[in-house]
Amino acid sequence: MREVSAGGVVFNSDKILLLRKLNGGWVLPKGHVRRGETYYQTALREVKEETGIKADLGSYIDKIEYQYYNLRRMQRSTKTVHWFTMYSDDTNLRPLRREGFNEAKYVEFEQALRILIHDNEKMIIIKAKKIKEDIKN
Repeated sequence: MREVSAGGVVFNSDKILLLRKLNGGWVLPKGHVRRGETYYQTALREVKEETGIKADLGSYIDKIEYQYYNLRRMQRSTKTVHWFTMYSDDTNLRPLRREGFNEAKYVEFEQALRILIHDNEKMIIIKAKKIKEDIKN
């Protein structure tokens, strides 16, 4: 089975928005692309749904691909996630509990590198930071 998602690396000044799952792991906001949606529309919608904030779209970062075992469907899935930089000064974070998130917060870049549970998301925030710095210069 193949799945396609999109998400965002949301910057608030130099901090990055992360979500904590009920199991304690920290992740970036992302979700499934709906029929008729573009990747950037999905990324903006998912950030809003999962964190409660409105973000402005920046640049396309990259895509990642990985495999996992889908417990709902009881089969192996290949997921592709398209990532975008985003910017927001909204700090009224409301994690979407029904999606399994119990905390949302902006963290310093170095802390994000330490606490993100997926190495591929760490690589995405490194690329996002470079894009943000290149725009600044």
